[in-house]
Amino acid sequence: MQSLSRALTVLAELNREDRAYGVTELAVTVGLHKSTVHRILATFCTHGLAAQVDDHRYTAQDGLAALRRTPDRRPAPEHSLTELGTRLGRLVVMAKPLPKTTGLVLQVTDVAAEAGSGARVGAVRPGHAVSLRWSALGRAYLSALPVEQVTGSADLLDALQRIRASGFAHNARPVASLPRMVAVPVRAPDGSCAGALGAELIQPGSVDEVRRVVSVLRSGV
Repeated sequence: MQSLSRALTVLAELNREDRAYGVTELAVTVGLHKSTVHRILATFCTHGLAAQVDDHRYTAQDGLAALRRTPDRRPAPEHSLTELGTRLGRLVVMAKPLPKTTGLVLQVTDVAAEAGSGARVGAVRPGHAVSLRWSALGRAYLSALPVEQVTGSADLLDALQRIRASGFAHNARPVASLPRMVAVPVRAPDGSCAGALGAELIQPGSVDEVRRVVSVLRSGV
């Protein structure tokens, strides 16, 4: 029962705040060895209780409710997202920040694709963590935050400046569960950044494709 007690202690700490935790931080807080905490977190990720984000940090997912979820009971994508998937004939993904984690954690909230398009929808599911610094979704989201809220390397800040000028972000290679994508920021009614909307980029070197996809995505936001 000692191992169960340790796991529950880590789970409770991981759910204490809506933010990402480092393995070392959790180990120090709960008084366990770093390798023990790492194994516990890996198990949580396998069962949907946690997700790994940037820089080897982890964030809580849907808690014990995730164990009760089945694909048939998963909430359906918004109608507008389904329409975008149909128009583009490819995977379309919406990502939003977790509560109280503006600028820190982003996760997939909705996924859609045209039936028969061949898009691997199952590879990207609601709840998946999104890399803020490497994925098109993450960078589109960061680009729309107030400049003073975003920190990072000079290369990242330069990239975000270019995204602000162009209005979209793209990555030419897959990032974790996400395929090659182009993405645009999503604004809330008050003008703040509410997330990012992206679509699979089938021809990453095609400027015409990027322009067409961006045009369709913007019509959805």
